[in-house]
Amino acid sequence: MTVQCYKAADRQFVTYLGKPGQTAVNYAEIAKLIGPEVSSSMGAGVVTYRRLTVTWCLPFDEVLVILAGAMRVTSSGVTHSAQPGDVLFFPKETPLDYEVDDEVTLFYVKYPVDRTAAVPEL
Repeated sequence: MTVQCYKAADRQFVTYLGKPGQTAVNYAEIAKLIGPEVSSSMGAGVVTYRRLTVTWCLPFDEVLVILAGAMRVTSSGVTHSAQPGDVLFFPKETPLDYEVDDEVTLFYVKYPVDRTAAVPEL
């Protein structure tokens, strides 16, 4: 394995919350960059959320780096407001409420790579 560079212009986003073509509210798209075909231990990618409020619990550890926009994450009654450059860490099995008033784009890293989260119902 060698060093890999994932260029922004090459990202392929797919819808994973909401409906393609109806992207104004309750919408999320993801560009998976690093998966089990690249790493046996961790996964990574870029996600954009638009005007979204969702509750979920992830079956993996996750780190988020806010690239653009803003979001709030509430867990155990504590709310964290995140802006560009901020980093959030979620231990696995932590109940989370995401709130995005407008739009946020973030980079995520998860461990282990082979676990996936159930897509929450909107």
